[in-house]
Amino acid sequence: MNSLGLLIFIVTFIRFYFLLRNGHYRKDSKKDEIRSKFETTSYIPAAIIAGIGIVFIIQYVARNSALADLNGMLFIVIGISLFFVMLFILPEQLVILYCKFRYKSFNFNERGYLNK
Repeated sequence: MNSLGLLIFIVTFIRFYFLLRNGHYRKDSKKDEIRSKFETTSYIPAAIIAGIGIVFIIQYVARNSALADLNGMLFIVIGISLFFVMLFILPEQLVILYCKFRYKSFNFNERGYLNK
C-alpha cells in the first residue's frame, strides 16, 4: 500500500508541475474559470448525500459479512480513504507553498491585497 501511495503522490506531483509550467493556473485561464465556478457553489448538500450513502453501504457490508465490528470497519475505511485523499491534495499544497516563497505576487500586503 505504501508503494501505491508513493506512486499516486509522484504522478499527481508531476501532473501539477506540468500544469503549472504550461500556465493552466494563470488568471483568466480555463482552469481559473472552472475553479472560480466551483468555489462559488456549496458542496454541503452533495457531501451529506454522499456521506449517507457511504454509511449505508458500510452498514450493509458489515451486516452481511463475517465482521461483526461496525466501528472497526468504519475506522479502517475512513483511514484508507483519508490517506488517498491526502495524496491528491498534498502536491497542490506544496506547489502553492513553493509559489508563495518564490513569487512575491502570491502573498498579501498589510492592507489585505495581493502584492503586484
